[in-house]
Amino acid sequence: MKQRPIIFNTEMVQAIVDGRKTQTRRQMNPQPKPDTETSQGGYWFPCAAFQSMVHVEDFQHPFSRGMASDACPICSVGDQLYVRETFADCGSRLTYKADKNDGAHCVVKRWTPSIHMPRSCARILLEVTAVRVERLDDISEQDAKAEGFDYPAVPGMGWKLNAKHNFLFAWDKIYGNRSSNPFVWVIEFKVISTTGGAA
Repeated sequence: MKQRPIIFNTEMVQAIVDGRKTQTRRQMNPQPKPDTETSQGGYWFPCAAFQSMVHVEDFQHPFSRGMASDACPICSVGDQLYVRETFADCGSRLTYKADKNDGAHCVVKRWTPSIHMPRSCARILLEVTAVRVERLDDISEQDAKAEGFDYPAVPGMGWKLNAKHNFLFAWDKIYGNRSSNPFVWVIEFKVISTTGGAA
């Protein structure tokens, strides 16, 4: 078991704290490429963990998901992830941008971006329970809700959509590549702590 950092934006931190988020998707890098040299077909990518080219379809079979956990460069099943989020030091205590009542406790002069959060300031600790690979557009409605996107409407827009549409809209807003339907690592987790400390 290892402890690794993972960054979430403010809205997703709120979804974790509220108990609405138990999955995250991260784009595979590099993206698997279609087989053009053998008769096996499918998609292949260079895997540092296995020190070879790997057939990505092998990771999608239910009996081979342990391979996906071993190959994922972000984390493996059983690892702990400490969440990096936007925060501020108010002198006597830390405050977090995702907390809805921050303004009642201190005046924040400058927020520190999540990428600069040290382990000692992290309050949210997650345990990885599953890792798999899928195409972005294959996300189900149920999994989109597990991503924290069971919103009544897309933020900044005036109409109601389902969780899958909301998730894909947000993905495209952040990454701008939904049309390419990239392969993604699907990481499932459970929350160990939202108040700091280490397990």
